[in-house]
Amino acid sequence: MREFATIFPTERITVDEARGVRDADGPWDDDDVIDAVLRLVADHHRAVGAAIGKRSFSPSLAELRQSPLGQDLRLLTAAGYGDVSRDQVRETAGRVTDLLLRPLAAEGMVIPAWFWGTAIGRIIARAARVTYGDDGLMSIEDAADRLGIAPELVAGWTTDGAIISIPDDAGRPMVPRDAIEKRRMIARELAGLQMEVGEDVLVREQRLAS
Repeated sequence: MREFATIFPTERITVDEARGVRDADGPWDDDDVIDAVLRLVADHHRAVGAAIGKRSFSPSLAELRQSPLGQDLRLLTAAGYGDVSRDQVRETAGRVTDLLLRPLAAEGMVIPAWFWGTAIGRIIARAARVTYGDDGLMSIEDAADRLGIAPELVAGWTTDGAIISIPDDAGRPMVPRDAIEKRRMIARELAGLQMEVGEDVLVREQRLAS
């Protein structure tokens, strides 16, 4: 964890409790959300410092805005409206969500559905959608139809992290078209082996693609 500093109370602060982060439908613009997230992270790190008996100094809002996290958040807000490197946006989005959401001792993380309903979640989703272009994402129903399977199976893949899911403007989960096409290709290749091995194609496709 990056070190901020000075704190006294050790109250537990979470992303979904911060008003400027949680209230996605409120009167908050991008600058308000950035400031709320920066304060949230700073307060959390100050609390962590206090928990281990480490005194630290609290950065000003101006200092937080110039921090690496502040720059990352600014890039994500700009990515939703302009031309920013796809790889840079995805790397930045991953870094920010990891900082906000990954439990301290966790080895991996799947972004929870509630996060996409927050103001910062919507900013990150907006930036991420741009990197996939106009036709790079598809609905779970369309993906299931493309694969010839039940939508519940595709939804399960997004829940366990086998396929990433990014919501559209209306909050409906979307999945990358290239990930679905890759699974479709695997299924077609396995179909050619079905007569030889006698194993269900869908079962093998699920195992290999997950």
